[in-house]
Amino acid sequence: MNWRRPGRPRHHRLVAELHLRGILKHSRQGDDWRPGTLQTRSRSRWPTIITLLPLALLARVEAASAEDREWAATVYVAQISGEEGWEDVMVNPAGSSYVDDYLVVAALSSTYARYGDGALQLEAEGQVAYNFGEQHHWEFNAVPIVARWQKFPWNHAVATSAAFGVGLSYATEVPEIEVELEGESAKLLIYWLAEITAGPVDGPWAVSLRLHHRSVAYGLLGEEGGMNGVGLGLRYRF
Repeated sequence: MNWRRPGRPRHHRLVAELHLRGILKHSRQGDDWRPGTLQTRSRSRWPTIITLLPLALLARVEAASAEDREWAATVYVAQISGEEGWEDVMVNPAGSSYVDDYLVVAALSSTYARYGDGALQLEAEGQVAYNFGEQHHWEFNAVPIVARWQKFPWNHAVATSAAFGVGLSYATEVPEIEVELEGESAKLLIYWLAEITAGPVDGPWAVSLRLHHRSVAYGLLGEEGGMNGVGLGLRYRF
C-alpha cells in the first residue's frame, strides 16, 4: 500500500531531500548560516580582535613617535636680566646681572617644514607666560617662524638642536621692569627666542636653555622698551 500523502509527487520529495543534504553539508564545512550560529561564530572572534587592536595601535604610535615627532611642548622658568643689550646676555648668560623678576612659560610648537633630510626644520610656536616677582602680569607670544638646526657631529652621543624664532609679544600690562630698565615700554612688542637643547639620542626629552627677548626692534614698535630673560626648562617631542 502506498502511504504517500496526496498531492505531493515523488520528485518534490527528492528535491527537498537534496536541499536538506546541501544545508547539512555546508554546516559541517563551517559555512553555517542557521539562526544564531553566525552570531555565535562572529562573537567568538571579538576577544582576539579586541586584544590585537590596541597592540597594533600602540606599535603604530611608537613607530611614529620615534621617526617623525611633529609636536613639542616646552616648559621653562626664566629670570629677567638687568643688562641693556641682548648681546651681553647671549655671550655671557652666567655672568650677566639679573633683577628680582621671573617668568614661567609654557610653549607648544608644531613642525611644518623640513629641509636637508631633517637637518633644518621650521616650526610655529605659541606661548603663555606669567611674570612674577616685582611685577605680576600675563604675556602671550606668537612665533610663526622658528628655524631649528638639528645636525651636529656629536649627535650620536647627545642629540642637540639650536633654534631661533621671531614673532610678536603681548603683555596684559605695560611691564614695570621694562620701564625701569629702558625708560619706557609698551604692551605689544616684537619677540624673538634663541634656544639650545640637549638630550638622549632618539629620546623625546631634552633640556632647553632659552633666551626670551622682547624689544621695539630698533624703533619698529617704539623708541624704548623690552627685556631679556634667560630660561632653563624641558622640551618634550611627541
